[in-house]
Amino acid sequence: MRKPLLATCLVLCVLGQAVAGDWQRPADLPTTGPAGAPPDTVFLEDLTWAEVRDLVKAGTTTALIGTAGTEQKGPHMVDGEHKFVMAYAADKIARALGHTLVAPVVTYVPEGSWDNPGGHMAKPGTITLPEARFVELLVSAGRSLKAGGFTTVLFLGESGGNRTGMRTAVTRLNELWKDSASAFWIDDYYTKSHAEQNAHITATMGIPADQIGGHANLLDTSEMLFVNPAHVRPGKIAPGGGYANSGVSGDPSRSSADLGRVFLQIKIDNALAQIRGLMAGTIAPAGPPAARTGGGGRAGRGRGGRGASPAPEPQGPRRTTAITAPAGVTPSAAPDTVFIDELTWEETRDAINAGTTTVIIPTGGTERNGYHMILGKHNYVVTHAANLIARRLGNTLIAPTIQYVPEGNPDRVPPGAISLPSPAYDQLLDAAARSLHVHGFTNILFIGDSGGNQAGMTAVAEALTAEWKDTGVRVLALTDYYTKGSEHYRAWMLAQFGYTAAVVGGHAGISDTSQMLHVHPAGIRAPLVQPWGGPTDSGVSGDPSKATAEIGRMGIEFKVNAAVNQFLAATAPPRGRRGGGGAR
Repeated sequence: MRKPLLATCLVLCVLGQAVAGDWQRPADLPTTGPAGAPPDTVFLEDLTWAEVRDLVKAGTTTALIGTAGTEQKGPHMVDGEHKFVMAYAADKIARALGHTLVAPVVTYVPEGSWDNPGGHMAKPGTITLPEARFVELLVSAGRSLKAGGFTTVLFLGESGGNRTGMRTAVTRLNELWKDSASAFWIDDYYTKSHAEQNAHITATMGIPADQIGGHANLLDTSEMLFVNPAHVRPGKIAPGGGYANSGVSGDPSRSSADLGRVFLQIKIDNALAQIRGLMAGTIAPAGPPAARTGGGGRAGRGRGGRGASPAPEPQGPRRTTAITAPAGVTPSAAPDTVFIDELTWEETRDAINAGTTTVIIPTGGTERNGYHMILGKHNYVVTHAANLIARRLGNTLIAPTIQYVPEGNPDRVPPGAISLPSPAYDQLLDAAARSLHVHGFTNILFIGDSGGNQAGMTAVAEALTAEWKDTGVRVLALTDYYTKGSEHYRAWMLAQFGYTAAVVGGHAGISDTSQMLHVHPAGIRAPLVQPWGGPTDSGVSGDPSKATAEIGRMGIEFKVNAAVNQFLAATAPPRGRRGGGGAR
């Protein structure tokens, strides 16, 4: 039996303790102030809200939303390949354009069906978001960016299945905004570049167009070798993936980082040319994506998934994809990571079949955190905490952190903040859980680093648990991570330092700032750390000037322990009645 957490005792010890003084927000604080010089980054989540505000005022009024995906990439490449490539390309495009910032990369996109999983969804690790839900996410993101002062929003995607949804979102936003802002779909990044990349291969390498293949092939693999070679397994590279239905179309064996640099430059140049033409009004917007025929690959994905047609549903209970996916030719040796997007589909399959049947879906946020702390605070903290939880539980993997969460009305958020209100947020959680369920995960856990995330997590967990009550699958919202973790943390700070609730504060104060100092100190602007955040528009409650990395480490420990204890309590075998014959 586990001993009670120390903080539980601390809570009881400090109840009723008299605290001298009354610490309140001074009445003479300025209403607003300058942000200071921002760091050398174009990513919203690495800037403070005030840095974004000042950049927008100075003319940075274009925002880029890159859509990627979490999908199988053959035996030799990680499921997050699109995310890593998009982050690289978006950075280069934004810097080349100038006056452009980049929203968090969208990692949940259409990947087929969880009801009849075929194509990518037939491989463990792929996560799908139905197109209508995908569109709602993009529209909410666009509205949020406009509320923050951006007048041009660009959408570009790494995957063929994202194209229709992006075009639909752009149409809806332009209808909503009329002439007050503009949204553009940058399809040349994908479609035109794909054709030019294939032409380059044929001209320089002599590979006929019909032999290049369409997925996890020479193109994808070379780009990944250039951007992050650690996410390619060289020993697994083989023509066609080495066996039938491996998830590879084409021959990646001649891939190289040098080729990847060339391929990415083609995509970047085409995107820049289309963006400039659209913004200048010299070219027309792209038309609807052409109808796709045949199998999957980079060039397209059917509504039921990319690749070959799905097999008929088996009679009786559905077998998980971890069982039905094909066996590999050689054993997989996964690296030391618990993140699904850093694993290949084979590595995820083998982990599930070896007993790793618990998965965490972390939810963060992109929100105002004072003049001194970046917008992506919650994303950094919850990803770090999820890693600790997964390793302590054992047999646990982690889905990509959800960075788009409820932050209020998307039309009224502060500069840089992005809101995905319910029901769209709930539907995103639902899609992620359903996708992971079909792969064979039996414990699906939500954790959220922000108060606004908790209600949706709870509602979705309760609904899915009721729906799947006869399957042995549990969906749990580990809300103790946020509620009891904060309770124990505050009790500890009062007992250890005498910091009252007013001094600790409720947002971007000692707690949040300390955790960020521990997890990602580059996200703190030390000269701007002040009691109450300085100006009254800072969004800060409490005194972040008392924050330390060690206090942050303890805060994350309390949250992690609360989540672990809630999971263990929820999954413990029921105790028998005293004197009865039940299990002990």
